[in-house]
Parts: sequence; structure tokens; C-alpha cells
Amino acid sequence: MPVAQVKAGSPARRRRAAGIGPTKRIEDELREQNERFSAAVENMSHGLCMFDADERMIICNRHYLDIFCLDPAIVRPGIRFFDILQHSVEIGVASHSAADLYAIRKPYIDGAKPSTYEETLSDGRIIDISHRPLASGGWVSIYEDITVQRRAELELKEQHRRFDAALANMSQGLLMYDADGKMIVRNERFLELYNVTAADFPLGTTHRDALERLVELGIYTKIDVDSEVAKTEACRKAAKIHSTYRHLSDGRTLLVTRRPMSGGWVATFDDVTERQLVEERMTHLAHHDTLTNLPNRSMFRERLDKALSEATVAPMAIFSLDLDRFKA
Repeated sequence: MPVAQVKAGSPARRRRAAGIGPTKRIEDELREQNERFSAAVENMSHGLCMFDADERMIICNRHYLDIFCLDPAIVRPGIRFFDILQHSVEIGVASHSAADLYAIRKPYIDGAKPSTYEETLSDGRIIDISHRPLASGGWVSIYEDITVQRRAELELKEQHRRFDAALANMSQGLLMYDADGKMIVRNERFLELYNVTAADFPLGTTHRDALERLVELGIYTKIDVDSEVAKTEACRKAAKIHSTYRHLSDGRTLLVTRRPMSGGWVATFDDVTERQLVEERMTHLAHHDTLTNLPNRSMFRERLDKALSEATVAPMAIFSLDLDRFKA
């Protein structure tokens, strides 16, 4: 029988058109999804590579190739994971043999659980690798060059080590306060100078609490805590250095110097007891006779000048006595 002609508006034509339409829409949607996926992968800030259950590459992005300096003509979908490792060895990027690298990675592949590890390349770069297994077998790995971050962390660690060493070997005691007046740094020399323990002055102690604690322990003679706190705050706001002598109950004298810094201040403590004794002794020698320890001519002149300047206020008389053969 001849095939019957189907009219444009017939049910058969409509059924055939309906059958083609959904299929094309699905294909278009899949194509758009693939395009979006590819665009997302290519614009990632990290490298990405996906492998199937047979350890063959499904997809990778440009950043992955750039990190490991891989040849895109060689590293293509379908290449085995081991062959990628071998390629990185051949171009001198890998710091181990392909067999060693595979042995390192194999436990993560077989473990089928998320994991993160680092790999150091032959040029010293450090790559952070995040391994994530796929439900269908295989895995996806994310690669990030963390060389700068690691170097910064090492430099910061070294700075902390040097800072701690400097604090530990200072001849001065040191306290550092933040903008809220809370102690954030304290060295051992401070504890030694005041003969106290770290438990007496834990980090977080306020300036006021520290002063009150020193009075409570009987280390400071009575001081006006409110006045001292106000002076410190005024100097901090004015960005001025302030120094004061602290006389301890054991007879020693400390020079306390407070220096403003960004957001807070730092206080240093010097034991100047010997220095003050020397200065007092020098001053005494300058105004007293070394033999008799009596006031000498220098002190006489100073006192006479002072008395003369005040003579307009009160009457004054001078009595001079000469002793014959005084030295004998």
C-alpha cells in the first residue's frame, strides 16, 4: 500500500514534532551545562583534575597544567594517572620518581576518603593537594600553590622566635598593653625585677589591676592608682614618652618608662638603684669636703647666692669664722 500522506496539522505530525522537541531541549541543556561547567573549571583560581575508576583523566583545567608545567598535547583526557606522574618526572618538575610519587598517592586513592597533603616540587614550590573521592569511583583533586603562604608562615614563625629571644635576653623588664589597657606581652625580666610569678600578672591583666596588685603585694609603697592610670592615658593620647621613678619597699629604685605605640603602649623597667647611689655620691662629693664630710665652698656659694636672692624677703647676716692650722 502506498504510504498515506500526513497533513501538517494531523495528530501523527504533532506526535512526531512532540517527540523531537524534548530530546533537543535535553541536548541543548546538557550542552549548556557542559559549557558552564567548563567555564567554571577554567576560571578556578586552583588547579583541578578529575580521574575515573580506572585512574584515567576525565578533565583538567589550565591552572593544573600550569602548576606542574605539563604539556597539554600529552596530558589529555584518557591519559593514565601514572603517565602524568612520569611526564612530570621527565620534564624535571617532580622531585621524586614516578614510582615513588605513585606510592605516596596510592593510599589516598585506595582510601576512598577525603584527604589533604602537600608536595614539594623540584624548584622548591609547595603544592597543597586536596583529594576527594567520587561516588562512581575515581577522584577529583584540587591543587593550590601555597609557596608564598608557607614562606610567610615560616618568616612569621622566625620573627616570633627572634622576638621571644629578644624578650628573654633583655636587661629591662617589659610589659606591653593594647588599646584597652590589657597586658598582651610580659617578659621574664619583669617578673625577676619585682620578684613575682606569672600567675600574679597573667596576660590580660589591666594596667590598673597590675598597679593594685603591686601595692597589694607590698612591693610598691602607697601610690595613687587613679592618678597613675590617668597620667598613662594622657601620655598615650598625647603620644608622649613618660618616665617615673618607683621606690620599692626593699629599697631598690626602678625607672619606669612608658612609650606610646599604635593602639596601646609599652612599659620598660630598669633597676637604677646603683646608678642613683652613684649619682647621689657624686653630688655629695661635689658639695662636701672629702676629709671632714662637711659642706665645702661650692655648697657655701650656692647657699649664699640663694640667701642673697631671698634677702629682700627676710633679713640676712653672714658670720665668717677662720680656724688657724685647721688641716694640722
